[in-house]
Amino acid sequence: MVTALRGAMVCGAMALLSACSSSNNGAQLEADAGALAAPGQVPGAATAWEAGGESRFCPQVTLREGTAILRKNVGDQVDYVASISEANRDCRIIDGRLRMQIGVAGRIVPGAAAQARTVNLPIRVAVLLGEDVIYSELGRQAVAIAPGGGAKTFRYLDQGISLDPNETRVVIYAGFDEGPPE
Repeated sequence: MVTALRGAMVCGAMALLSACSSSNNGAQLEADAGALAAPGQVPGAATAWEAGGESRFCPQVTLREGTAILRKNVGDQVDYVASISEANRDCRIIDGRLRMQIGVAGRIVPGAAAQARTVNLPIRVAVLLGEDVIYSELGRQAVAIAPGGGAKTFRYLDQGISLDPNETRVVIYAGFDEGPPE
């Protein structure tokens, strides 16, 4: 039963993020981004993303080693464990720039020490050109947890990346980032 539930959750998360890949022209990712749009925007109105052209180059997103799992404890008991199951991207050429949307999906499982509250998961997206960091954004994704509650899925979307479309030496990383140890 637990294995079937886990399989269903992974399949669900993959289905949610399948829209984030560059092979589907970003239709679902765009719809997801539309749900996050500022109030007052007219649904169905042409956006810069829709008007942009398809990019021939769209760099892969990689989970940086050691950043796919975030475990929090209260004393010796587990508060929660969050994990990233997938990171994808969609690319468009807009105003002569390579614009990217990076989608990160995963789940959070409350532990024995969990309290009913909203957890803000720290998710970083970074772009490197060689050894130089040319973009780094730390976002927060709010997820409600409850004691004894089941796993919850989350999705995070970073829409801030704008690159020179002729620069193909970029590497994109995503993952949890709590900052330096306390």
